[in-house]
Amino acid sequence: MEELKEKYSEFNDYELLNIVYFESSDYTEEAIKVAKSVLEERGLGKPSEDTLQKVKEYRESPANDSDLFGERIFDKGKLKAAYKRRDYLFIGKWLFWLVVGYGLFSAYRMGPPYLRTGESIAERMGFSVFLSFLLEISLSIAILGLIPIIFFCIYSLTLSSEQRKEKGLILLMPWYVLIIYVISVLISIVLIILRWLWV
Repeated sequence: MEELKEKYSEFNDYELLNIVYFESSDYTEEAIKVAKSVLEERGLGKPSEDTLQKVKEYRESPANDSDLFGERIFDKGKLKAAYKRRDYLFIGKWLFWLVVGYGLFSAYRMGPPYLRTGESIAERMGFSVFLSFLLEISLSIAILGLIPIIFFCIYSLTLSSEQRKEKGLILLMPWYVLIIYVISVLISIVLIILRWLWV
């Protein structure tokens, strides 16, 4: 309980009020009690309607769940805290950006064409340098992206359709994940089909 109190003391007022008044169904009774006690220590045991309205605006602001990285996901200790509270949405976001980073890194690892002594496998198959980079990135996201999507599905299936709408989830995942993943899958399929037709 002390560990939870210490963690919640790092949250801002809006985050704590959000837990207690708007997302209480996502948390355990113990977590809500601790959040309430931290709010009481800050003099926010009984927030005004105006304060609660500001919390609603905070929840809907682009800097919250709707932005691409949401909640500053790479801050130190955030992943560990999300794991402890089983916040699969946060873990899924973290894993998804890790997958995108890996896709970019694997394409970069192929190296620029002017530094290579020979052709890459994709180039030997008839792909240009640009298309081979594109295929590497899109295949990495399409294949490894299934891992964070599993986390999004686990999280989303515990929510009602209204809660999913509030959090900006489309087809059980954040909108930007859906767009990036679908584009990656389509690019991979198109490039593989084109290569198959060229043979």
